Amino acid sequence: MVERRVALTKLGYVGPVVSVGLTVLATLLDPKFDWRSRSLSSMGEATGQSLTALGNLDQLAFSAFNLGLFAAGLFGLPFLAVLWADSGNRIERIGIGLAAITLLGSIGVAVAFLDGPFDPFHFLAAMVFFFGLTFTLWVYGTGLAKRTGGDHGLGAVWFANVHAVAWIVWIMLEAFLFTDDGDTWTYFAVPEFVGAVCFAAFVFLQARRLDA
Repeated sequence: MVERRVALTKLGYVGPVVSVGLTVLATLLDPKFDWRSRSLSSMGEATGQSLTALGNLDQLAFSAFNLGLFAAGLFGLPFLAVLWADSGNRIERIGIGLAAITLLGSIGVAVAFLDGPFDPFHFLAAMVFFFGLTFTLWVYGTGLAKRTGGDHGLGAVWFANVHAVAWIVWIMLEAFLFTDDGDTWTYFAVPEFVGAVCFAAFVFLQARRLDA
């Protein structure tokens, strides 16, 4: 039992590093990617190439990005079992439930990639992920802070605040400054990445807390 807990806790280190690392790699590989005028999902858009077309940078970026989304879910969901076992109140457990929904949203974004067969569900999956991660951090952080007297959990709440502010600020910049970049539905890469990093950092720090 102890060995299983240790193994599952390690997933809390591996998942964030792999998922964020693959996302960053995709931004470097994709020749069309631009932080100001694209979304992260544009890297996960179908390229019309075979998955084995590894010499194509678009296809490599597509594969890296979507693998990162799968990694977040596949490593993160088992890790939640450790958080559940550690939880001490209902608020934390609600937060863990929200985290599970959030991670399923991450997988959903990869499954419903743009221009793919499940494209109509892409926007819904993305909303589940980004709204889910914010409420996960607020709710779980509040529960953990309540249980530990503020020794832990407040960082998660602030990660949620940073994510929410990032979206507000970026949308304002887009509305009043970046007004000549074309389709405004493609401009979300910066706040999307902020959210992904905040959630990854939260998972990593919880693994560290449990490993202490």
